[in-house]
Amino acid sequence: MTQQDEWRGTLNQILYLTNYARALNDEDAARFATQMIEFDFFPDGPAVYRAAIDRALAAPVLLDEGAVPAPHPEPALREFLGKVAAELDARQPWASPRYRMLDAKLWETFGQARAIAKIDWSPIRVANHLRSLFDTVQAGEAKLPVLVFRIGSGEVLAFLGSADPKVHSVTLYQRDPGDPAEIIAHFCEYTGFDPAEIKPLHG
Repeated sequence: MTQQDEWRGTLNQILYLTNYARALNDEDAARFATQMIEFDFFPDGPAVYRAAIDRALAAPVLLDEGAVPAPHPEPALREFLGKVAAELDARQPWASPRYRMLDAKLWETFGQARAIAKIDWSPIRVANHLRSLFDTVQAGEAKLPVLVFRIGSGEVLAFLGSADPKVHSVTLYQRDPGDPAEIIAHFCEYTGFDPAEIKPLHG
């Protein structure tokens, strides 16, 4: 794929999720726009998807050989993309997301990180709550599940799990200086975790 056609990769993210939107109606378009604004299943954010939709609608062929399979004909998809674009435009300026997943490579910046809490949930349960996926990082000979993210108050945090899949707990790390109790409160506020589920590790 050439740089000029990179929008097709972004479009494929949208096309894939249309498999779960059978009607492609106004309600579906509103939901897609909300998810894009909240970086929910759409990790690149609303501006990227809005630009890709423009490029897609201007293209002579939408469903070329590189498009992911979709259960809808091209005319219906074009109409739906127009509805999503209209929803995004109507909601500008876009609100900042409550939290946003970051590249797992940023775990490398956690060299001076502090473990501030434990949660007795498996990585899968945590990922489902945050509607995301854990990646892995190398720790000696083991690979550990990790999830790096930024919450709406600006703090960059990470969950780190165990190499043992039988261990159903994860540790929350703060990367930057700050009061752990305050950061945990921000974390619960923006992610929707129940404070009762959080076991602080600070004094």
